[in-house]
Amino acid sequence: MIGDNLLTDNDFFEESLIINLYYLRSLRDYCTRIELSLPLIYEEARKKANELSKKCEGFLGEIVKLADNNIIDFFIESEIIVTKYTLDCELLTEKLFGIDIDTNLTEKELALKTGNVDPTSEMLLNMEKINTEALNLSQEFLEFANNLYEKTTNQESFTYYYNSLNIYMIEEIKTYVSALERLEQKTTTSPSYVIENEYWFNSFLLGIASYLRGEIDPIYVDTFKIANDFVQEYKNILDEYDNMTITIENQKNMTLNSLELARRFKKFLEDCINKLLKKELYFISAPITKDNALSAVNYFIYNLLKTEYISEDNL
Repeated sequence: MIGDNLLTDNDFFEESLIINLYYLRSLRDYCTRIELSLPLIYEEARKKANELSKKCEGFLGEIVKLADNNIIDFFIESEIIVTKYTLDCELLTEKLFGIDIDTNLTEKELALKTGNVDPTSEMLLNMEKINTEALNLSQEFLEFANNLYEKTTNQESFTYYYNSLNIYMIEEIKTYVSALERLEQKTTTSPSYVIENEYWFNSFLLGIASYLRGEIDPIYVDTFKIANDFVQEYKNILDEYDNMTITIENQKNMTLNSLELARRFKKFLEDCINKLLKKELYFISAPITKDNALSAVNYFIYNLLKTEYISEDNL
């Protein structure tokens, strides 16, 4: 995904903000999910997950300071770092599981002010430092998650979620590592990145739909059926990508198809979260996992709307 051109200071700073604000929160939520899903006998692994979660919150706090008055409207409005449900989902997770989540951080993110990106030399240096530390943290998580996957596979450990979810989490954080390594070199993305990113993210959303279907109490037949329909739709769109002849027109059509499907999936996720908060749905996972899924869909939509194939009519 690395291109030939170098990023300007402003582009480097803006991309670093966006990538870290999204992925660090996602990584925090993954660590929290692991901590909550491990039986009490795995005390060392639970402590490690909590330690990584708190490190994420620490780095996020630094990023939020740099982002204030230096983040574009479109990014904030896209509800990528926090959604209108984030705080409520965090509070409910704290209540149900008796854990401490830094909700003050969420309130600061909700209060972020937008502005033109214009970093000082000191801000650029701070960002370079955070990127390096975030890269080390991500690699530490990958080692931890891979180890957990192997132990669960070999029946040396147990988690209250599907073991394949470890792979799902690992694959997303690998994309974070790849993005941070590119930022370290301060290079732009390659021309093939658009197609590769769309395919990967559609595959990622297939995973979200699959886990959503598996985590809902099957007594809610209608919601289960809709989730199952989305699983099939995402399988279908991936088949279309696999069989697509690459032309500008075909890629434009696939981008628009991906956008239309993601928007419908977003609406479904919002409906699920609304019903969850109103005590009308029950999932066998922490409430923050559903908000994390919504943020992921929002992030994909945000990236799709930035492509050259999307006109103002699609905004």
